[in-house]
Amino acid sequence: MTSIAVIGLYIAYALPIFFRITLARRSFMPGPFSLGPFSIIIGWIAVLWVVTISVLFSLPVAYPITDQTLNYTPIAVGGLFVILVSYWIVNARYWFKGPVTNVGTHNNV
Repeated sequence: MTSIAVIGLYIAYALPIFFRITLARRSFMPGPFSLGPFSIIIGWIAVLWVVTISVLFSLPVAYPITDQTLNYTPIAVGGLFVILVSYWIVNARYWFKGPVTNVGTHNNV
């Protein structure tokens, strides 16, 4: 259970970073705090770290591998990933517009 929670948390942090350094590389407008030219390289380091941790937390806990020692984390995370991507393709991409930015507005209280 701990492995599933850790991988889920890391993936939740890594996905926006990954999309920022790939899909939004040219269109991203940095806010008041920015890493400048280092943001892309640090982003890639962060994504590679999440991939490494995900692999390590998915390894079996003991050898020989039996049904009692098998780490079910990849099955749980993979199953949830399939369900969420399917839901996005079938339904959510039609109504979800993303967060509304409020950086730079003067109405903040």
